[in-house]
Amino acid sequence: MCPHCRQNAPIVYRGVVAYCTACGKLRAPLAGPAVNLAGQPSQIGGSVAKILGWLVLGVGVTVAVLLTALFQAILPAGIIGWLLGAVIMLVSLAVGSSLVLGGRRLKNTGTVTEKSTKHRAIYALAAHRGGVLNAVDVSRAAGLSVSEADALLTALAKEESDSVKLEVDDNGGIYYVFPEFDARPWEARSNEGAMRARVAPFVEGVPVEREDELEPRREAPAVHRTR
Repeated sequence: MCPHCRQNAPIVYRGVVAYCTACGKLRAPLAGPAVNLAGQPSQIGGSVAKILGWLVLGVGVTVAVLLTALFQAILPAGIIGWLLGAVIMLVSLAVGSSLVLGGRRLKNTGTVTEKSTKHRAIYALAAHRGGVLNAVDVSRAAGLSVSEADALLTALAKEESDSVKLEVDDNGGIYYVFPEFDARPWEARSNEGAMRARVAPFVEGVPVEREDELEPRREAPAVHRTR
């Protein structure tokens, strides 16, 4: 929990200094998961385990074949070579397969952790910014490239369409609106010049415009809300 904005936001390290991904203020190091480090230990450990597993499999099978050939050449009538080779090969297969499969699971866990941490950062930033974000906002707050931030926001709009809406303003700017945090004034959401929802379902990753939303909206009458 950030002591400044009171958001349950991850942190981002810039150098060795930690900042809140929601409000951008200083946070204590290790105060929470970091978007630029989340999942990396598991991903690196998983990759190392997979490499070791394949090495064990390759070396074990090779040694088993060589020893079998050697002992059978020395004692062609015996079965020592076959037995020794079989034992080494079985042990190698068991250990190597365990390392490969375990490494794969560990890497997948790291990927899920990384994704969930970045999503937490986006939602915390949306709550702090009043429910409207663009890719540049997320890029600056979470220390990501603009393309990566845009890919994350687009994936959220597709996967969690009830929570994230993709909108386009009159100048073609793309924004992502989080209705539960949308704190724009009534006039900004009602007038024709405000951002309009232009995108509904996605077809093969490409937003499809709805004809009914392409028509100009009628200007809403002046309405004063009571809180």
